[in-house]
Amino acid sequence: MRVVHVFKDCYPPTTGGVEQHISLLCRRLAGTVDARILAPSRSRRRVEENVDGVRIVRIPEFGRYASVPLCPTAPLELRRLRPDIVHLHFPNPMGELSHLASAPGKPLVVTYHADIIKQKAFLPLYRPVLNLIFKKARKIIFSAEQNIPLSLVPPAFRHKCAVIPFGIEPEAFSLRGGEGAEAEALRRQCAGPMVLFVGAARYYKGLDVLLRAMVPLKGRLIMAGRDTQSGSLASLAAGLGVQDKVIACGEVSESRLRVLLNAADIFVLPSIDRCETFGIGQLEAMACAKPVVSTDLPTGVRSVNRHGETGLVVPPADADALSGALNLLLSDPGLRAELGRNARSRVELEFSAGRMVSKTLEVYGEVLHR
Repeated sequence: MRVVHVFKDCYPPTTGGVEQHISLLCRRLAGTVDARILAPSRSRRRVEENVDGVRIVRIPEFGRYASVPLCPTAPLELRRLRPDIVHLHFPNPMGELSHLASAPGKPLVVTYHADIIKQKAFLPLYRPVLNLIFKKARKIIFSAEQNIPLSLVPPAFRHKCAVIPFGIEPEAFSLRGGEGAEAEALRRQCAGPMVLFVGAARYYKGLDVLLRAMVPLKGRLIMAGRDTQSGSLASLAAGLGVQDKVIACGEVSESRLRVLLNAADIFVLPSIDRCETFGIGQLEAMACAKPVVSTDLPTGVRSVNRHGETGLVVPPADADALSGALNLLLSDPGLRAELGRNARSRVELEFSAGRMVSKTLEVYGEVLHR
């Protein structure tokens, strides 16, 4: 069985949650199916490579408009790969149009990662394409039940929806080599409790709320991810007088991420908008036995962190509630340890990569059988 996954970016080099999910899923599928990835190269070059048993075809890209890569050869490349199943990761107009143009008769699986928010002005024009994709899809995968009623999938097609939570490899976040010494050095450098945020500094991540929550906080904040070193965040921290409590790292390597996750006392996900549909970073922290403080969004974020069991949940965009929850955990090592143990157990039982892969293979089998 040959399955071609199509998205607008690929890991490496892009380090977003969707890209890393696709990479992990394909790597774990590769032992059972012929898993391939079709994605833009972010250049005018065509590059083909094999990474961990997964064939990646990076196709020429001629810029982006409204975040959509312009790849005129995408339909031809998709046809050339001769998939038994096309697995689109939504939203991705390039992939959707490529499927309709070159492989409309091939069995289609769609993983619905997020709504179209920033480009919603184009929705009236694009809605017919979306409806056709949802009509042709044999299965539409969501990471959590909560995301289905919020989605753009018309009610008439929701019987096709399946829930497969994102999974991770917990062992991938264990310290190795000299990373233990780095974690200890970081703890000594901070000389006190540490709160960790990991993610790109997008508008819906709520980093301005998090910085306001730092004002009364008795600890340090480490922010890692794309644009966390931006001038606007640095200016806000200075204006609030918390610049000495904040360490902004920008994008970090896999090794440094392990160090940060294991050195921190708490992981925080302060997102304020339903664009945050799951929050894979929560799973990574939970794998390191860290309690999570997250916000009560009406999305799959609720399906990961359980209030009073694996961490604490606060209202979105409420800096006072956020600082109160963080201070409560920072002041109670016993509670942190208990919630962290529960978090690790929950990841192993509910969010393992093996569970995610087996459920995905069930979907593929059903789709081919039909």
